[in-house]
Amino acid sequence: MRNRIKLCGIALFLVTGLACAEADFDFEELMEAVDTNAHNLQDSITNKDSVASIALAKEMQNSFKLVEAYFAKRGNADDAVLDAKRYEDMAAEIVKFVDASDFTAASNKAIEISKACDTACHDTYKPL
Repeated sequence: MRNRIKLCGIALFLVTGLACAEADFDFEELMEAVDTNAHNLQDSITNKDSVASIALAKEMQNSFKLVEAYFAKRGNADDAVLDAKRYEDMAAEIVKFVDASDFTAASNKAIEISKACDTACHDTYKPL
């Protein structure tokens, strides 16, 4: 699990090449935060820490909104925009599951985000 999260973070990090210069935020820092938050989110869910889980899921949701906006502005990356939106929605679902104390569903959704990173659009856009 941790390896998948790390791979996701590394792959997203590779997307940052030109993105840092063009974005209104530091793309590299954002991707590092997503990687860290994904790891910490799974730990928080496992520990049934509702407050931390919700905070981390919301932070990830906001990060994916930034990624979505970046690729929308960049253009010619509709699949990247759709993937980012999908991850935003998944993070929102995690908040709902944790709010309902359904930690199993929340964990499954967090794992789904991590797995999706393995095949995400960033593989297509690495050479930005």
